Amino acid sequence: MKKSLGLLSMSFILLLVACGEENNVNETEASNNNDATNQIEDSPDNNSNNGDNDEEVSNEHDNSNEAANDSADQNLNNEDEEVMEEVQEDGWETEVGETIENEGGTFTLHARQDDIDTIETGPVIMDILQVNTVSGELTPDMAELMESDVIDYIQIDVEVQNSSDDDITFYVNQATISTDTGEQLESDWLMSDYLDSDMMANTTHSGSFFFILENSNAEDVNSVRMTWSAPIDEDWNELGEDIDIEISF
Repeated sequence: MKKSLGLLSMSFILLLVACGEENNVNETEASNNNDATNQIEDSPDNNSNNGDNDEEVSNEHDNSNEAANDSADQNLNNEDEEVMEEVQEDGWETEVGETIENEGGTFTLHARQDDIDTIETGPVIMDILQVNTVSGELTPDMAELMESDVIDYIQIDVEVQNSSDDDITFYVNQATISTDTGEQLESDWLMSDYLDSDMMANTTHSGSFFFILENSNAEDVNSVRMTWSAPIDEDWNELGEDIDIEISF
């Protein structure tokens, strides 16, 4: 969001610059026209040259505007490229330690882990895209909804694929986590995405799950253990092993 606002601000500044240059050209044109008028009064020969002078001033006006517009477009393109390069460095727009503000409040990202091996159990292939620790100060409306002015939580983004040709059941919503600060948590249904546990053949689901810390601060969490039950078939037979992993920040 901050980068988008930056681009908008830069576009506005460039627009002002372009308008400023256009005003300068208009002043030059007005000055040239006054000089031409004075010359008409002094010399009758200038009547035939007056049209040529106006055409030259008009051409200078158009060329100046075109140069200003080209410069503004080039600067915008350079700004876009710089932002894209910055985002592509690690794939995330929000950096660790950065504080952002949205309609829910003001939030600080304390830690992120996104270098996590792909997990396979039975026909399930699961990628944990990132695990974050976040704290925030909530807006009044959100604070009323969450019954708290502040919040500390763990965010887990996942992508789950059923690679088989059969329908299965995998309770990706029902992960249990524990932290090195001594908390065991289930995902908060109000904040988290809902992913259907009944996965049809060859489908992929993705979403984010939020685990609200109750007795510790997000910035104090250094590791998280995550568990999921094994996928099952329509006869409730397990199709793989339970998932039990631990990641460190």
